[in-house]
Amino acid sequence: MLNELNQRLATTKANYRRKGKLDSQLRAAQHALDDAKRQQANLKNILAKEQADVDALEGLSLTALFHAVLGSKEQKLQKERQELVAAKLKHDQVIDTVETLNESVHRLQDALSRIKNADTEYEAALAEKADYLAANGSDVGNKLFEVTQQIADLTADQKELDEANGAGHSALRAIEEIRTTLASAASWGTLDLFGGGMLTTMAKHSKIDSAKNQARTAQRKLLQFEEELADADQRLQISLQIDGFSKFADYFFDGLISDWIVQSKIEKARTECSKTISQVTTAIRQCDSRLKQVESEIETLTQRKRELIETA
Repeated sequence: MLNELNQRLATTKANYRRKGKLDSQLRAAQHALDDAKRQQANLKNILAKEQADVDALEGLSLTALFHAVLGSKEQKLQKERQELVAAKLKHDQVIDTVETLNESVHRLQDALSRIKNADTEYEAALAEKADYLAANGSDVGNKLFEVTQQIADLTADQKELDEANGAGHSALRAIEEIRTTLASAASWGTLDLFGGGMLTTMAKHSKIDSAKNQARTAQRKLLQFEEELADADQRLQISLQIDGFSKFADYFFDGLISDWIVQSKIEKARTECSKTISQVTTAIRQCDSRLKQVESEIETLTQRKRELIETA
């Protein structure tokens, strides 16, 4: 039984490795093909331009007449024909390259299709042998159990970090939107200070209202981020409240004084935004760093588990 399991494991591992190699080759071929297609499109345009230059000199165009009068038509025509031939050769070459790369891509795709289940077959063979070793009271079986438990714990950490990462980026985008809106409000506010009129004032307060609405959304996202990072003991707070009374006073009391009050609040809110963006960015970096560490540990333990099974 053990010999049969080892044979199956050897076969599936060979296919697993071949699949990885073919995947890498296919990505490289597809990248090269994309580059060649872009080059082909560029050279096609150059070829068309060179052909147009030659046609202009060979025909009865103003360009041809101009060079004929100057006595330089033949010399100019010879130069344009040389450039046309060079462009044609380059264009033909890249067409051949595209065709060759297309063939490579199709060949690799066909080869991959024949072993598309190599990953799952290899993992199934590993699992079957691991079950056999555990059922037969092997020392390796006990070691496998320990490694499997460690991988399970780290996988749970990985999931939590992924979720925290997503929540962090979502919060960051929300705060950056507020900062953009406040920057627009500040611009309208500056204009308003110099007598921009009712429309300018309305535009400024429209942006302020938008920022307040965005702040509520950002607050929810920050709280979610805090919850996801609770284990990391990260605590983030943001408050972008802008006093509604200042908006009221802006219309009905001394406009200049009220405007300066609102303008200072806008600038204060922008500063708070920048500070919070810095805090969130730092937390995301810490999260990314820990996530990479966890992923590396999982990969190391997974490889250790495979080696234990394969060599037992």
